[in-house]
Amino acid sequence: MKSKWNLISSIIQLVFGALAIVAFIILLINGENMSRWIITLLLAVALVVTGIIGIIDYKNQK
Repeated sequence: MKSKWNLISSIIQLVFGALAIVAFIILLINGENMSRWIITLLLAVALVVTGIIGIIDYKNQK
């Protein structure tokens, strides 16, 4: 059985990843040159994916 800390860390990963994606989109809309921030966007997407996987794993363990 997984602990609550795993769920909390997955939720934090999901929130920070989503906030980073939103910030990227806002800067892109405002006309910033985002070509050097593509790796950051990929890391943010990875955070969101791992957060979702962690939440699904926690729900399946219950």
